[in-house]
Amino acid sequence: MKKILLVLICFVSIGFVLSINFMPVCYAMPEELYIVRDSLGQEIFEGLDVEIGDKIITRDYKEYEVVDIDRTSHIAYAEYNGRYLPPSIVEEKRGLNLAPKIHKCVGLYMTHNDESYIIGDGYDSIYGEGGIHDVARLLAEEFENIGYEVHLDETLHIPHDKSAYTRSNVTAKSLLTYSPDALFDIHRDGASRSLYVKNIDGKERCKVRIVVGQANPNYEVNLQFALYLMSVADNICPWLFLDIYNAKGHYNQALSSKGLLFEMGSHLVEKDLVMETVPYLADVVDKTLFNTIASEEDDTLIIADDILDAEQSNIINNVLDAQVSQKKFDSSSSNNAITFACAMVATSGLVGILSYFRYKKISNSKNNSVKTKL
Repeated sequence: MKKILLVLICFVSIGFVLSINFMPVCYAMPEELYIVRDSLGQEIFEGLDVEIGDKIITRDYKEYEVVDIDRTSHIAYAEYNGRYLPPSIVEEKRGLNLAPKIHKCVGLYMTHNDESYIIGDGYDSIYGEGGIHDVARLLAEEFENIGYEVHLDETLHIPHDKSAYTRSNVTAKSLLTYSPDALFDIHRDGASRSLYVKNIDGKERCKVRIVVGQANPNYEVNLQFALYLMSVADNICPWLFLDIYNAKGHYNQALSSKGLLFEMGSHLVEKDLVMETVPYLADVVDKTLFNTIASEEDDTLIIADDILDAEQSNIINNVLDAQVSQKKFDSSSSNNAITFACAMVATSGLVGILSYFRYKKISNSKNNSVKTKL
């Protein structure tokens, strides 16, 4: 047994050394971009590794569901399911129940640390700390500027593969010890630049896609949070959100009633343009959670001009907390710690060895494009 363990340790060590020294570009799983069209052939959205059952809620609150995929042409087809009725928005000045010293807390992390921006970083992915870390750091700074206690966990979850969310599950759970009001996983997409960048009043702006995982018991409440964000943004920053993508994964969102994944542009968007979007995102999140009331009489959202009483049951932060499911959730890969540990040992060594030989065959160009997403 000791000899087997020694061999495994040597295998991992060699693999690790080789991966660090011979693999500057991220060894990521290849992902494929699909164009999704409606029954009339009109393009609705773009997505990576689209699956049947994926849903999109467009900026005008129409929901489409993917029903057919042509893997050869990379065209998918979606059916129209109906339209969400956005709430009426009312702005009010309030002089009562104000709590300027209210405690606000947010947790931030990155499942795919490798993600970067070609224009700004020089590459779209790197085996290690990519440009997405800069975006997350700026978002943390913006939250701090508006009075949040911020916990940014920059733990690496590489490589970029299907087990990354199992690894980041540990990070997300550790952030829960701070009792954050919201928990955000920061990413960048692998779609076209034109999908995310639009000319708004003569200035280019980069939009944000919200991703909600269908495979978790908190799906409905996470989706409600996303819809609240988009509704409040309609009033204060209409260009901010691209859409809401309801994908088949879980994305660790069962851990929070306000757990979402943000796609901060794509690898083809200039990094500086993405950074310009960050303050607007922090502002919309803040105003949604602590300045917005869900009317108890109808579907109206009331946006106050100042922070509301933290104990007020109908502020959005408390409304969503009251809806959270009490079911416990763990990704299937994390149920057996021994099996997972053994798999990680084997994978780490194998990735290192493969990285070495792959490095010998590829060019050293930093612009080697490996489209990565979610």
